Amino acid sequence: MTPEREVLIEKLVHGGEGLARLPDGQVIFVPDVIPGERVRVKITQDRGDYALAQVLDILEPSSKRKSPLCEYFGSCGGCQFQHLPYEDQLREKLQIFKETLSRLGKIEEDLIKGISPSPKDFHYRNRLQFHVHQETGALGFLKRRSHDLVPVRYCHLTTAEINEVLARLPEIPAWKRLHPYIKRVNLGLSPLENKVVMLFWTKVPPRDEDLYEILSEISVLKAIFYWVRGPKPEGPYSSEAPFKGRRLFPAPQEITGLKKDQYFLASAGAFTQANWDINLALISYVKKMAGVQPEEKVLDLHCGIGNFLLPLAVSSGKGLGVDTDHRAISDGRENALNWGLNGVELRVSSAIEALIDLFKEAESFPVVILDPPRGGCKEILRFLPDVACDRLIYVSCDPPSLARDLRLLREKGFLIEEIMAFDMFPQTFHLESATLLRRKS
Repeated sequence: MTPEREVLIEKLVHGGEGLARLPDGQVIFVPDVIPGERVRVKITQDRGDYALAQVLDILEPSSKRKSPLCEYFGSCGGCQFQHLPYEDQLREKLQIFKETLSRLGKIEEDLIKGISPSPKDFHYRNRLQFHVHQETGALGFLKRRSHDLVPVRYCHLTTAEINEVLARLPEIPAWKRLHPYIKRVNLGLSPLENKVVMLFWTKVPPRDEDLYEILSEISVLKAIFYWVRGPKPEGPYSSEAPFKGRRLFPAPQEITGLKKDQYFLASAGAFTQANWDINLALISYVKKMAGVQPEEKVLDLHCGIGNFLLPLAVSSGKGLGVDTDHRAISDGRENALNWGLNGVELRVSSAIEALIDLFKEAESFPVVILDPPRGGCKEILRFLPDVACDRLIYVSCDPPSLARDLRLLREKGFLIEEIMAFDMFPQTFHLESATLLRRKS
């Protein structure tokens, strides 16, 4: 194959790349392009029925093309759409979402009601996980289509507080002593305090004095935790770490249904949604779709810190949540107590174990929430009809696994009523969605 070719970009696909075709029909995937552009590319990998390429020259650029804000765009693998205006990103992402569900799940497009935009298209991420450059100690992300590291000193997707840590950390002498032993670093903002919690994975336990030196040099750090091995990280290390160094997220009363504003507590490393504004919009939508009545009990099979369970259970005061992360369950129990939800139970359990136990107890729930990891929840779907007796709400971060699972749920007697996409991750191809299903009567 000739390594350099001229192609016309037909459309964008899941993953954020453009799709083009060679004269012989072979599909070629090209990053950083816009539908309708004619580009000269270099084939980097020929995989038989398709090929991967990189752009050498944009021969006929789209009128929509704009200059990326970030100097690392094109090498860093974090963003795919900074060359597109935000309105066009939303349009393309919604179309990709519809095509993915239709192609893989045979889901009708008219069931997808739209996409909820993010209030912020930059500086929205409240947490990021970085790799550590072993020579310099700089934090960074993996290069696109590679395991090579791109060190960064500033990320336009995250907050000013996290960027302050990102810029200052590599220059601190204590960090220079520690970083050769450290694999990854998680930086998470506590939005109600505008402080950052730092968690890192290390081969060797650090000295306390090095941790306190880092804290003294970066005032925006609330606490430091580290993980060598075992069920939980060591920490918090801080001169003053209220709430045991955990992060605090706002839960306004119009979302929770409580008489006053509340908050969510989250331990270092426990899962929280990265875009809190969109998360609140997602909670509000899920709560509306669930329509929990005063006597109805809610089941959340991937409950985490109680992100969906607690706002939904306010209506009845009854709920059961399960999760395999014991730290998240501990946080969720404390959150439920703070919210006054004494009738909400949280257990450390896998979803499949919980469903089997509930089946044995002949217990069913009129409202069930699914919010699985990226791989979806295929393994539990055969048990759901025995426990979910009415409304099922599936929150997903991966359209391909969602399409597969929705097809299986239809086969098991569930009807899809509507689907809504949420732009949790502007500038990237990722999005979140919520699907309302109902058991056939």
